[in-house]
Amino acid sequence: MSLTDYAKRAIASWMLERGHSFLKSAILLKRAEGSKDVELYNVCQGIEVTLKGLLLLSEYDKFNPLLKRTYGHRLVKLGNAVISEYGIKPLSEKESEELVKLDNYYRRNYLRYAGIHDIFLPSGKLEYNHLLKKLVAAYRMIDRELNK
Repeated sequence: MSLTDYAKRAIASWMLERGHSFLKSAILLKRAEGSKDVELYNVCQGIEVTLKGLLLLSEYDKFNPLLKRTYGHRLVKLGNAVISEYGIKPLSEKESEELVKLDNYYRRNYLRYAGIHDIFLPSGKLEYNHLLKKLVAAYRMIDRELNK
């Protein structure tokens, strides 16, 4: 089934809205002092869905076939694709470091499921404060794109 340009833009917008909601839920969970793993999982899910939404918004037909096979749950790879596609400033060293660490846990489902990794690789020290500032800036860009 072929989608209209309107439908493609709507799908990309819904992805961006859902990504934003995952990020907001993570912030609420952090404020409520809930599970750090679930908080981080929601951050990662929000980043993934937001980045995929941005790629779809840019060029739906080019990126839709790549989302599962090429990018999957790889946050760093998705981030690099968005930076390249939109020609935006690369992540700072601290932002990049946070994204790489989150990516390593997220891709392996260490944040989603409990297991032996919780003993040897506890997520309690993972941070996303620098990355969050970049995400806020990204949502400003998103608002501009959606209001064109």
